Amino acid sequence: MDAVIYLSLGVMLVAGVMAVMLPSMTKSAIALAVASAALGMILYELGGIWAALFEISVCSGLVTVILISAISLSNIDKEELPKVYEDKKRMALLPYVLIAGGVMLVAVALWAGFTLPVADQAANLGTYLRGILWNNRQVDIWGQIIVLLTGAVAVVVLFRERD
Repeated sequence: MDAVIYLSLGVMLVAGVMAVMLPSMTKSAIALAVASAALGMILYELGGIWAALFEISVCSGLVTVILISAISLSNIDKEELPKVYEDKKRMALLPYVLIAGGVMLVAVALWAGFTLPVADQAANLGTYLRGILWNNRQVDIWGQIIVLLTGAVAVVVLFRERD
């Protein structure tokens, strides 16, 4: 179990850096989907089956489709986009910041004695979290539903055909 989690963390880190650093927006959206799928695998291994299901279906699937649709419908010339944002100047130090942040997180986790929960603890934690989400934190669930629907409506409104 630990090997799958650590492998998924590595895939998630690499895909996340690629999502930020790739010059193509479409390739960045796909890299973001891969990072989200790796997070879904981690959630599944830790016993959060429903959370993994939602992560993979909504974040890896639906959000990627919406992003690629928005990219393909945009009217910006793809050749002029790097000139507008001046990506090389703006993102020159970003890989170093991301690597330093990852190293700091690992160092803090090792210093604090962080351990992954075993399967029994993860199952109990999943039951506990399920009770909190569905019984005590219903407003958060409704907020997530509203944000998802608002994003879908915004894409439809922003990229509709003009007369």
